[in-house]
Amino acid sequence: MPLADASVWADGARVAHVPVDLLHETAAERGGFAWFDLVDPTEDELRAAAAELELHSLVVEDIAQRGQRPKLEPYDRTVYCVVHRIRPGSDESSTEEVHAIVGPSSVVTVSWGDAAGLGEVRRRVEEAQERLPRTPIAVLHALLDEAADGHADRTDAARERIAQLEEAFFGEGDPQTVEVYRTMREVLAISRAAEPMSPIVERLLARLPDAELELRRHLRDVDDHARRTSARLQGAQRLLTGLLQLAAARVAERQNEEIRAMTEQQIVQNDQTKKVTSWAAILFAPTLVAGIYGMNFRHMPELHWLLGYPFAIVLMLLFAGVLYVVFKRRHWL
Repeated sequence: MPLADASVWADGARVAHVPVDLLHETAAERGGFAWFDLVDPTEDELRAAAAELELHSLVVEDIAQRGQRPKLEPYDRTVYCVVHRIRPGSDESSTEEVHAIVGPSSVVTVSWGDAAGLGEVRRRVEEAQERLPRTPIAVLHALLDEAADGHADRTDAARERIAQLEEAFFGEGDPQTVEVYRTMREVLAISRAAEPMSPIVERLLARLPDAELELRRHLRDVDDHARRTSARLQGAQRLLTGLLQLAAARVAERQNEEIRAMTEQQIVQNDQTKKVTSWAAILFAPTLVAGIYGMNFRHMPELHWLLGYPFAIVLMLLFAGVLYVVFKRRHWL
Protein backbone atom coordinates (compact mmCIF):
# COMPACT_ATOMS: atom_id res chain seq x y z
CA MET A 1 0.00 0.00 0.00
CA PRO A 2 1.54 3.42 -1.03
CA LEU A 3 1.59 5.15 2.34
CA ALA A 4 3.03 8.63 2.76
CA ASP A 5 2.33 8.34 6.47
CA ALA A 6 0.50 6.04 8.87
CA SER A 7 0.01 7.04 12.46
CA VAL A 8 -2.06 6.74 15.61
CA TRP A 9 -3.25 9.82 17.49
CA ALA A 10 -4.33 9.48 21.10
CA ASP A 11 -4.36 11.59 24.26
CA GLY A 12 -3.74 14.74 22.22
CA ALA A 13 -0.51 13.53 20.63
CA ARG A 14 0.88 11.24 18.00
CA VAL A 15 1.81 7.77 19.26
CA ALA A 16 5.34 6.97 18.16
CA HIS A 17 6.63 3.77 16.59
CA VAL A 18 3.38 1.96 15.81
CA PRO A 19 3.62 -0.73 13.10
CA VAL A 20 1.19 -0.35 10.23
CA ASP A 21 -0.51 -3.69 10.91
CA LEU A 22 -1.18 -2.65 14.52
CA LEU A 23 -2.60 0.82 13.88
CA HIS A 24 -6.24 -0.11 14.43
CA GLU A 25 -5.54 -2.17 17.52
CA THR A 26 -3.37 0.54 19.04
CA ALA A 27 -5.94 3.23 18.26
CA ALA A 28 -8.68 1.15 19.92
CA GLU A 29 -6.53 0.46 22.99
CA ARG A 30 -5.49 4.09 23.42
CA GLY A 31 -8.94 5.51 22.63
CA GLY A 32 -7.61 7.48 19.66
CA PHE A 33 -7.77 7.16 15.90
CA ALA A 34 -5.60 5.83 13.07
CA TRP A 35 -4.66 8.01 10.11
CA PHE A 36 -3.67 6.48 6.77
CA ASP A 37 -2.27 8.96 4.23
CA LEU A 38 -2.27 7.24 0.81
CA VAL A 39 -0.46 8.60 -2.24
CA ASP A 40 -1.02 7.50 -5.86
CA PRO A 41 -2.90 4.30 -5.00
CA THR A 42 -3.99 1.92 -7.75
CA GLU A 43 -7.55 0.64 -7.93
CA ASP A 44 -6.51 -2.78 -6.57
CA GLU A 45 -4.72 -1.10 -3.67
CA LEU A 46 -7.80 1.01 -2.98
CA ARG A 47 -10.03 -2.05 -2.90
CA ALA A 48 -7.59 -3.79 -0.55
CA ALA A 49 -7.61 -0.75 1.73
CA ALA A 50 -11.41 -0.61 1.52
CA ALA A 51 -11.69 -4.21 2.66
CA GLU A 52 -9.34 -3.59 5.56
CA LEU A 53 -10.86 -0.27 6.61
CA GLU A 54 -14.46 -1.21 5.77
CA LEU A 55 -14.99 1.65 3.31
CA HIS A 56 -18.18 1.98 1.30
CA SER A 57 -17.99 0.69 -2.29
CA LEU A 58 -19.29 4.00 -3.71
CA VAL A 59 -16.47 5.85 -1.95
CA VAL A 60 -13.90 3.50 -3.43
CA GLU A 61 -15.45 3.97 -6.88
CA ASP A 62 -15.33 7.78 -6.59
CA ILE A 63 -11.70 7.73 -5.45
CA ALA A 64 -10.67 5.37 -8.25
CA GLN A 65 -12.37 7.45 -10.94
CA ARG A 66 -11.07 10.78 -9.59
CA GLY A 67 -12.26 13.95 -11.31
CA GLN A 68 -14.79 14.47 -8.51
CA ARG A 69 -16.26 17.84 -7.64
CA PRO A 70 -15.61 19.24 -4.15
CA LYS A 71 -18.25 17.75 -1.88
CA LEU A 72 -19.09 16.23 1.48
CA GLU A 73 -21.26 13.13 1.70
CA PRO A 74 -22.25 11.21 4.83
CA TYR A 75 -22.17 7.39 4.93
CA ASP A 76 -23.72 6.29 8.22
CA ARG A 77 -21.05 7.23 10.80
CA THR A 78 -18.48 8.00 8.11
CA VAL A 79 -18.00 11.28 6.26
CA TYR A 80 -16.55 11.32 2.74
CA CYS A 81 -15.08 14.64 1.61
CA VAL A 82 -13.43 15.76 -1.62
CA VAL A 83 -11.36 18.94 -1.57
CA HIS A 84 -9.52 20.66 -4.40
CA ARG A 85 -6.41 22.21 -2.93
CA ILE A 86 -3.45 24.11 -4.33
CA ARG A 87 -0.22 22.35 -3.54
CA PRO A 88 2.01 24.52 -1.32
CA GLY A 89 4.84 26.11 -3.32
CA SER A 90 3.18 25.42 -6.66
CA ASP A 91 3.09 28.22 -9.24
CA GLU A 92 0.54 26.50 -11.42
CA SER A 93 -3.13 27.49 -11.57
CA SER A 94 -4.28 23.87 -11.59
CA THR A 95 -5.58 22.29 -8.41
CA GLU A 96 -5.28 18.76 -7.08
CA GLU A 97 -7.88 16.50 -5.55
CA VAL A 98 -7.70 15.22 -2.01
CA HIS A 99 -10.16 12.57 -0.81
CA ALA A 100 -10.77 12.12 2.91
CA ILE A 101 -12.80 9.41 4.60
CA VAL A 102 -13.37 10.29 8.25
CA GLY A 103 -14.82 7.75 10.65
CA PRO A 104 -15.18 7.55 14.42
CA SER A 105 -11.76 5.96 14.90
CA SER A 106 -9.97 6.29 11.56
CA VAL A 107 -9.04 8.78 8.86
CA VAL A 108 -8.04 7.86 5.32
CA THR A 109 -6.70 10.59 3.03
CA VAL A 110 -5.84 9.99 -0.61
CA SER A 111 -3.84 12.33 -2.83
CA TRP A 112 -1.76 12.14 -5.98
CA GLY A 113 1.53 13.49 -7.27
CA ASP A 114 3.37 14.36 -4.06
CA ALA A 115 5.22 11.55 -2.31
CA ALA A 116 5.07 13.49 0.96
CA GLY A 117 1.29 13.34 0.89
CA LEU A 118 -0.46 15.81 3.18
CA GLY A 119 2.59 16.90 5.11
CA GLU A 120 1.27 20.44 5.57
CA VAL A 121 -2.02 19.11 6.93
CA ARG A 122 -0.17 16.85 9.40
CA ARG A 123 1.86 19.83 10.56
CA ARG A 124 -1.33 21.80 11.19
CA VAL A 125 -2.81 18.95 13.20
CA GLU A 126 0.32 18.80 15.32
CA GLU A 127 0.33 22.55 15.91
CA ALA A 128 -3.37 22.66 16.85
CA GLN A 129 -2.91 20.79 20.14
CA GLU A 130 -3.52 23.83 22.33
CA ARG A 131 -6.55 24.98 20.35
CA LEU A 132 -8.37 21.84 19.27
CA PRO A 133 -8.69 18.27 20.52
CA ARG A 134 -7.09 15.86 18.10
CA THR A 135 -10.01 13.95 16.66
CA PRO A 136 -10.76 12.61 13.18
CA ILE A 137 -12.92 15.68 12.48
CA ALA A 138 -10.00 17.89 13.54
CA VAL A 139 -7.97 16.29 10.72
CA LEU A 140 -10.72 17.19 8.27
CA HIS A 141 -10.75 20.72 9.68
CA ALA A 142 -6.99 20.98 9.11
CA LEU A 143 -7.43 19.79 5.52
CA LEU A 144 -10.22 22.32 4.86
CA ASP A 145 -8.28 25.11 6.55
CA GLU A 146 -5.13 24.37 4.53
CA ALA A 147 -7.13 24.28 1.28
CA ALA A 148 -8.94 27.55 2.12
CA ASP A 149 -5.63 29.28 2.92
CA GLY A 150 -4.18 28.05 -0.38
CA HIS A 151 -7.17 29.40 -2.27
CA ALA A 152 -6.85 32.75 -0.50
CA ASP A 153 -3.11 33.05 -1.21
CA ARG A 154 -3.55 32.22 -4.90
CA THR A 155 -6.48 34.66 -5.09
CA ASP A 156 -4.32 37.45 -3.65
CA ALA A 157 -1.60 36.66 -6.21
CA ALA A 158 -4.17 36.77 -9.01
CA ARG A 159 -5.53 40.11 -7.77
CA GLU A 160 -2.01 41.58 -7.76
CA ARG A 161 -1.59 40.41 -11.35
CA ILE A 162 -4.93 42.01 -12.24
CA ALA A 163 -3.77 45.29 -10.69
CA GLN A 164 -0.66 45.18 -12.89
CA LEU A 165 -2.84 44.49 -15.93
CA GLU A 166 -5.01 47.48 -15.06
CA GLU A 167 -1.95 49.74 -14.95
CA ALA A 168 -0.83 48.38 -18.31
CA PHE A 169 -4.29 48.90 -19.82
CA PHE A 170 -4.47 52.52 -18.76
CA GLY A 171 -0.91 53.18 -19.86
CA GLU A 172 0.41 53.82 -23.33
CA GLY A 173 1.04 50.19 -24.22
CA ASP A 174 -1.23 47.83 -26.08
CA PRO A 175 -3.81 45.84 -24.06
CA GLN A 176 -2.40 42.50 -22.89
CA THR A 177 -5.49 40.49 -23.79
CA VAL A 178 -3.64 37.16 -23.82
CA GLU A 179 -2.45 37.74 -20.26
CA VAL A 180 -5.99 38.73 -19.27
CA TYR A 181 -7.35 35.46 -20.67
CA ARG A 182 -4.61 33.52 -18.88
CA THR A 183 -5.44 35.22 -15.59
CA MET A 184 -9.15 34.67 -16.18
CA ARG A 185 -8.53 30.95 -16.64
CA GLU A 186 -6.54 30.86 -13.39
CA VAL A 187 -9.27 32.71 -11.50
CA LEU A 188 -11.91 30.32 -12.82
CA ALA A 189 -9.80 27.33 -11.76
CA ILE A 190 -9.48 28.74 -8.25
CA SER A 191 -13.20 29.52 -8.18
CA ARG A 192 -14.13 25.95 -9.03
CA ALA A 193 -12.08 24.83 -6.03
CA ALA A 194 -12.95 27.63 -3.58
CA GLU A 195 -16.67 28.28 -4.08
CA PRO A 196 -17.85 24.81 -2.86
CA MET A 197 -15.84 25.16 0.36
CA SER A 198 -18.52 27.10 2.25
CA PRO A 199 -21.31 24.53 1.54
CA ILE A 200 -18.92 21.75 2.60
CA VAL A 201 -18.20 23.46 5.91
CA GLU A 202 -21.91 24.14 6.46
CA ARG A 203 -22.78 20.45 5.97
CA LEU A 204 -19.99 19.45 8.32
CA LEU A 205 -21.18 21.93 10.96
CA ALA A 206 -24.68 20.49 10.72
CA ARG A 207 -23.30 17.06 11.73
CA LEU A 208 -21.30 18.30 14.71
CA PRO A 209 -22.86 18.23 18.18
CA ASP A 210 -23.19 21.51 20.02
CA ALA A 211 -20.68 20.26 22.60
CA GLU A 212 -17.89 20.60 20.01
CA LEU A 213 -17.88 24.34 20.58
CA GLU A 214 -14.21 25.07 19.83
CA LEU A 215 -14.19 22.95 16.68
CA ARG A 216 -17.38 24.67 15.50
CA ARG A 217 -15.69 28.04 16.02
CA HIS A 218 -12.69 27.00 13.94
CA LEU A 219 -14.91 25.60 11.19
CA ARG A 220 -16.89 28.86 11.10
CA ASP A 221 -13.55 30.66 10.72
CA VAL A 222 -12.76 28.43 7.72
CA ASP A 223 -16.23 29.22 6.35
CA ASP A 224 -15.57 32.94 6.76
CA HIS A 225 -12.26 32.64 4.87
CA ALA A 226 -13.95 30.64 2.12
CA ARG A 227 -16.74 33.19 1.71
CA ARG A 228 -14.28 36.06 1.63
CA THR A 229 -12.17 34.30 -0.99
CA SER A 230 -15.26 33.55 -3.06
CA ALA A 231 -16.28 37.23 -2.95
CA ARG A 232 -12.78 38.31 -4.00
CA LEU A 233 -12.81 35.83 -6.87
CA GLN A 234 -16.15 37.16 -8.07
CA GLY A 235 -14.75 40.68 -7.95
CA ALA A 236 -11.67 39.52 -9.85
CA GLN A 237 -13.85 37.95 -12.53
CA ARG A 238 -15.79 41.19 -12.91
CA LEU A 239 -12.55 43.17 -13.20
CA LEU A 240 -11.17 40.82 -15.83
CA THR A 241 -14.44 40.91 -17.76
CA GLY A 242 -14.28 44.71 -17.65
CA LEU A 243 -10.69 44.66 -18.91
CA LEU A 244 -11.68 42.40 -21.80
CA GLN A 245 -14.56 44.73 -22.66
CA LEU A 246 -12.20 47.70 -22.44
CA ALA A 247 -9.73 45.93 -24.73
CA ALA A 248 -12.50 45.20 -27.22
CA ALA A 249 -13.65 48.82 -27.05
CA ARG A 250 -10.11 50.09 -27.63
CA VAL A 251 -9.67 47.76 -30.60
CA ALA A 252 -13.02 48.90 -32.01
CA GLU A 253 -12.04 52.54 -31.46
CA ARG A 254 -8.75 51.98 -33.24
CA GLN A 255 -10.54 50.29 -36.12
CA ASN A 256 -13.00 53.18 -36.32
CA GLU A 257 -10.11 55.64 -36.45
CA GLU A 258 -8.47 53.66 -39.24
CA ILE A 259 -11.75 53.45 -41.14
CA ARG A 260 -12.28 57.19 -40.65
CA ALA A 261 -8.79 57.92 -41.96
CA MET A 262 -9.35 55.65 -44.96
CA THR A 263 -12.70 57.32 -45.64
CA GLU A 264 -11.14 60.79 -45.49
CA GLN A 265 -8.40 59.64 -47.84
CA GLN A 266 -10.99 58.25 -50.25
CA ILE A 267 -12.89 61.55 -50.13
CA VAL A 268 -9.72 63.46 -50.97
CA GLN A 269 -8.98 61.05 -53.81
CA ASN A 270 -12.54 61.44 -55.14
CA ASP A 271 -12.22 65.23 -55.06
CA GLN A 272 -8.95 65.03 -56.94
CA THR A 273 -10.47 62.67 -59.49
CA LYS A 274 -13.38 65.06 -60.02
CA LYS A 275 -11.00 67.96 -60.59
CA VAL A 276 -8.87 66.01 -63.05
CA THR A 277 -11.97 64.80 -64.90
CA SER A 278 -13.44 68.30 -65.00
CA TRP A 279 -10.31 69.91 -66.41
CA ALA A 280 -9.94 67.10 -68.92
CA ALA A 281 -13.52 67.72 -70.15
CA ILE A 282 -12.95 71.49 -70.29
CA LEU A 283 -9.79 71.08 -72.36
CA PHE A 284 -11.38 68.44 -74.59
CA ALA A 285 -13.91 70.86 -76.20
CA PRO A 286 -11.31 73.41 -77.50
CA THR A 287 -9.09 70.54 -78.53
CA LEU A 288 -11.94 69.05 -80.56
CA VAL A 289 -12.66 72.34 -82.35
CA ALA A 290 -8.99 72.99 -82.96
CA GLY A 291 -8.56 69.43 -84.21
CA ILE A 292 -11.35 69.86 -86.75
CA TYR A 293 -9.92 73.14 -88.01
CA GLY A 294 -6.48 71.65 -88.22
CA MET A 295 -7.45 68.90 -90.69
CA ASN A 296 -6.41 71.10 -93.70
CA PHE A 297 -9.17 69.97 -96.04
CA ARG A 298 -9.47 71.95 -99.26
CA HIS A 299 -13.22 72.44 -99.17
CA MET A 300 -14.06 73.98 -95.80
CA PRO A 301 -16.45 76.97 -95.76
CA GLU A 302 -14.67 78.68 -92.88
CA LEU A 303 -11.37 78.88 -94.84
CA HIS A 304 -12.69 81.70 -96.99
CA TRP A 305 -14.77 83.38 -94.27
CA LEU A 306 -13.38 86.53 -92.78
CA LEU A 307 -14.73 85.71 -89.31
CA GLY A 308 -13.80 82.02 -89.40
CA TYR A 309 -10.77 82.29 -87.17
CA PRO A 310 -12.39 84.54 -84.51
CA PHE A 311 -15.48 82.32 -84.63
CA ALA A 312 -13.37 79.22 -83.84
CA ILE A 313 -11.64 81.00 -80.97
CA VAL A 314 -14.94 82.21 -79.51
CA LEU A 315 -16.45 78.72 -79.93
CA MET A 316 -13.58 77.10 -78.01
CA LEU A 317 -13.79 79.67 -75.21
CA LEU A 318 -17.57 79.29 -75.06
CA PHE A 319 -17.44 75.50 -74.71
CA ALA A 320 -14.71 75.74 -72.09
CA GLY A 321 -16.59 78.43 -70.14
CA VAL A 322 -19.89 76.54 -70.14
CA LEU A 323 -18.21 73.36 -68.91
CA TYR A 324 -16.34 75.30 -66.24
CA VAL A 325 -19.57 76.83 -64.92
CA VAL A 326 -21.33 73.47 -64.91
CA PHE A 327 -18.53 71.72 -63.01
CA LYS A 328 -18.18 74.63 -60.62
CA ARG A 329 -21.87 74.45 -59.69
CA ARG A 330 -21.52 70.74 -59.04
CA HIS A 331 -18.55 71.52 -56.77
CA TRP A 332 -16.19 69.47 -58.87
CA LEU A 333 -13.83 72.41 -59.12
